[in-house]
Amino acid sequence: MKWLIFLKLIFEIFIKISLVVLGMMIIIYAFNISKLWSRFDIFIFLAGVSGVLLIIAVIKLDRIIHITRRFPKRIKIAGFVLFFIGLVSFIIVQIFILSNMRGKPPVNEVDYVIVLGCQVVGIYPSFPLVRRINTSSVFLNEHSDVKAIASGGQGPGEDITEAEVIRRYLIENGVNRDRILMEDKSRNTLENLKFSDELYDLTDKNILIVTTDYHMFRSMTVARKLGYKNVSGLPSRSQRSVLPIYLLREYASVMLYALMGRI
Repeated sequence: MKWLIFLKLIFEIFIKISLVVLGMMIIIYAFNISKLWSRFDIFIFLAGVSGVLLIIAVIKLDRIIHITRRFPKRIKIAGFVLFFIGLVSFIIVQIFILSNMRGKPPVNEVDYVIVLGCQVVGIYPSFPLVRRINTSSVFLNEHSDVKAIASGGQGPGEDITEAEVIRRYLIENGVNRDRILMEDKSRNTLENLKFSDELYDLTDKNILIVTTDYHMFRSMTVARKLGYKNVSGLPSRSQRSVLPIYLLREYASVMLYALMGRI
């Protein structure tokens, strides 16, 4: 039986070392992404904090177990239930997000392409927005009869609206300016689609939404909730190096939209 005890000890040490290494990798990843973006982001910060907490939990595991054993049974059950619900909801939402990252090819002829806005730095598009613009430009140049709607207002750190940035870069990419319509008041995905419809009466038209792949599920779901009858998606590829952070943010956004009845 001694060898079983020895194997169990080795296994426990291996698990603890693995978790500490995982925590360190999360911290390094969060630091590198923060350095790459050169700005504070709450989800990057929380990712880094989770790495620190994971390492602390491993080091203080015996102490944590001792403390939790003193909790009333109902609190233990409530904690387990909340953790289980959170884990299951995260898995389900990620399945929906990942399964929609390829978009939905248009069934009918497209009348309008809605290019959803994204962060602008000064007067320049962020990398995700560049990819959205490039993806929509290819489609629009291949379908000369389709109109584009540049959608996005002006947020903190943005000297001009996201819609204006989209318009400028579409023109640079060869799209005729007369084909580009503007929606420059929206602040989020819901408003992108809601305000665009209010301006151009889109719900009965054949609409193609261009956005980043991880954002496609929420965009399409919101569009259907708003009454868009014929809507499809054309995703732009996200940066795989920062996809974990985006997936974390998108999960939080989907849950928030669900709680607010937006999807």
